[in-house]
Amino acid sequence: MKAKFTTMMVIFTLIILSVNAQQQKRRGYIGISIGPSFPMGEFKNEGLANTGLNLSLINFGYFFSEHVGIAANWYGGAHNIDVSYLGLSDGLWYYGGLLAGPLFSTPISEKVDFDSRLQIGYSVANMKLEGYKVDGTGFAYNVGIGIRTHLSEKWSFSFNVDMLTANNKGDYMDRKIQTIQPTIGLSYRLR
Repeated sequence: MKAKFTTMMVIFTLIILSVNAQQQKRRGYIGISIGPSFPMGEFKNEGLANTGLNLSLINFGYFFSEHVGIAANWYGGAHNIDVSYLGLSDGLWYYGGLLAGPLFSTPISEKVDFDSRLQIGYSVANMKLEGYKVDGTGFAYNVGIGIRTHLSEKWSFSFNVDMLTANNKGDYMDRKIQTIQPTIGLSYRLR
């Protein structure tokens, strides 16, 4: 009787250990990222934007299958406007918005994933210069790639490169904002 009990306890313990060893793969992430923002095209040439800063307060991704999911991003950026050569004080461009779209991921190794995403959404932009402020809203889209390195079961480090385009229009604004944004970030891995 004692041998049967001991055998049953060993089998029960092995079953519990094997179930815990086969925990479900993490299905998503939520995090924050920061990095420089390099203006391009009209935004750099006509908007006089200098290299600025990009902050994504929420980087979110959730996978419906092993390789396909949805991504969302709440972002903001700021760029100085250098107009000292005109005898004016410097100004500031700042913008932000919400984006969402499909997310595709491919594992590179057990601890590294390669992600690509195409997002569309809403953008708000403002420019302050010499006491004047103009603003506009509009459609935005983002194309990005990234590498997520899993530091532990619950945390990942990410390196992303995104190209943002936003067409902002208002009473006194008609500005196309285009930037390249390399960022680094930290994400909590969701179940």
